[in-house]
This record gives sequence, structure tokens and C-alpha cells, in this order.
Amino acid sequence: MSAPDRFEIVDPDQAFGSLAGAWDELLAASGSDSPFLTPTWLAAWWTAYGTGRIPAIVAAWRGTSLAGLVPLQLAAVEWRGGIPLRALRFLGDGTYDSDYLGPIVPREEEAEFLPAFWSWLRHASTIRYEVAHLNEIPVESPSYAPFRALLEEDGSLLEEDRVGCVQAPLPETYDAYVAGLKPRMRTKLRSLRRTLEGDHQAVLRRADAATLRESLESLFRLHQARWQARGEPGVFGTPEKRGFYHRVAAALLERGWLDLTTLVADGAPVAHQCCIRYRGTAYLLQEGYDPAWEERGVGNALRAMSIEAMIADRIRVYDFLAGVTEHKLSWGGATKESARLTLRGSGPYAALATGMRKLAAARAKLRSVISKSGQ
Repeated sequence: MSAPDRFEIVDPDQAFGSLAGAWDELLAASGSDSPFLTPTWLAAWWTAYGTGRIPAIVAAWRGTSLAGLVPLQLAAVEWRGGIPLRALRFLGDGTYDSDYLGPIVPREEEAEFLPAFWSWLRHASTIRYEVAHLNEIPVESPSYAPFRALLEEDGSLLEEDRVGCVQAPLPETYDAYVAGLKPRMRTKLRSLRRTLEGDHQAVLRRADAATLRESLESLFRLHQARWQARGEPGVFGTPEKRGFYHRVAAALLERGWLDLTTLVADGAPVAHQCCIRYRGTAYLLQEGYDPAWEERGVGNALRAMSIEAMIADRIRVYDFLAGVTEHKLSWGGATKESARLTLRGSGPYAALATGMRKLAAARAKLRSVISKSGQ
């Protein structure tokens, strides 16, 4: 397949409106398919967080057919030492909501698409930035390796960090899933559920259009109560975050992708879990439980009950998203990685940022040498 004929920046109204159907089809044909790259997710994100940001949704065309998409944005960031820079990011990044981002390219067309896109962005586009933070690119994505090679070849790549993510494969039956866990976890889950269901009237409820707002507000309340009891602020303390969840949950529910479940014990909600069900995978977004019920393990009980329901509905992967912990791994999870790439842009501030990065690297190397010599 040849490279695209042309690239252009499309505004959000067009991207999330008349192009949404073609966007969905392109994403399904790509090796980067995830709910966080759908127009459904990104339209809600842009509505909630777009103030102060400049959209830069790049569409590639081959004739009249959409040949690729790279949803981007420009936003102000502070570099080391507080230097204000204009940063290029993927759309959806910067608010700790989105995972698994990147270019949207049909499978096996990465080798033609990515060099053409990068050349256009660097030399022919009107997008001007001083630093780029292209985060949450799955290392297993077919776009990652060729794109990284392009960046290294022209000297644009300044830094790369990796973040671990945890996914648990789900077999065909819940009994098989529990049997595959470590003995201690098997015993814990069986005991929690037996005690909870024996001592209380416990039921699992999944939010629908009539109960969505009430379920979300309860999720916000319990999540905040749990973290504030530990002296932490919780993520739902801002109207932007709550507004985003109201918008995106409604949009996901309309598409049949929302899995917002509530554990009701003795008539009261004691735990919530909010997931996206997308192409056979459940992606965990947020959860919360009543601190007064913590000793009863209601969060773990809810997850176990939810996974049982997911397996019955042929969900085959439970994805905890970014962050590797022993708790996540105890659910039968395995790790994979996403890359966070920092790139050099153009202009005097970009040169200054590059120089500061090299100076910091030299200092780190010198400290390492001094430390080893003193041993």
C-alpha cells in the first residue's frame, strides 16, 4: 500500500461528527485498537478538558478514503526548572484518564504511513511545538518500533520511560479462573464471598440509563471517602473529573460498552467498579468502596462477582491498566509495557530543554561514577 496522498488537521466537530463512523472502522482495522482511541471516549474527554488546549487531530487521506489518524493536542507544560513550553501530546493524555494511545494506522501499513506522517509533522505542518510527550504507546503495538526508530534516526528522541500494565486472562468458566489463582488468593475469594453472602443480603447491580447518575454519584462519594480516610485527596475532587465521567459514562452506555457495577449489601451500596467492555476485554477505570465495609473485603468481593459475570458474557481479558502491584498480579495478571516518549521540538526553548536534559544526564553519570569509586 502506498503512503497517504495528504495530511490535514480536522477540527473536533468534524472528527467526532461526520468522521466518527470512518474513525471507528479505521480503529478496528488497526493494531492500536483500544477504547481510549475511539471518538466516543475522546469526544467526551475533549468536552471536559479542552479549555486551554489546542486540538490537532491529524487525518491522512488516500483519495477520498481515510488512511490514518493521529489525534493530537497542544498544551502548555513546565519543563525542568519551570520553563514554560508548548507541548505536543496525544489527545486524551495529560489528565490521568487514558491508556493505550498512539497513531491509528491499518495493520501492515505502518511502514508507509509513519515516515510520511513524521515528515509532514516536522517539515510541512502548521503544528509548532517545543517538546512532545507522546505517552502510553503500547510496546506491543505494531506502530511502536518503527515510530521509535524514526525518532532515533533524526535525533528527536530525548527520553523514553516505560510504565507497566497488568492484564488477567479469563478462561471459559469462573471455576476455571479461580482454580488458576494461587492457593492463598483462591481461599481468600471463596471465604469473602461465602461470608458476605451468608451474613448479608448481597446483590450485584449493573447501571442502566435510569440508575446511571445515581450510581456515578455514589461511586464518587465512596471513592473519595476511601482515599480521604487514608489522608489522600482521591481523583474525583474536581468538577472537571466528575463532569468527564458523567459524559463518558453516558456515551459508553449508549454504545453498550459501560460496565458500572454496584455491590448492594442489606439495601445499601457498599462498593462500585467502573469498567469498559470493549471487544472482549474489560478495562478497569475506577472503583470505590465504603471504608466502613473494608474489613469485609467488599472491593475484592465485587471484583470477583463482576469477573464471574464477565466470563459468562464471554469477556476474555480483565485489564487493570497502568501500574503494577502485587494486588493486581494476585488476580492472575501478567505484565506488559507502554512507552512514554519525550521528543525535541523546535525553537530556542526547545534547544534549552535539550541542553538541560543532556546536562542532567551528564550529572547523573558523574554521580554514578563517584558513588562507585567510593565503594
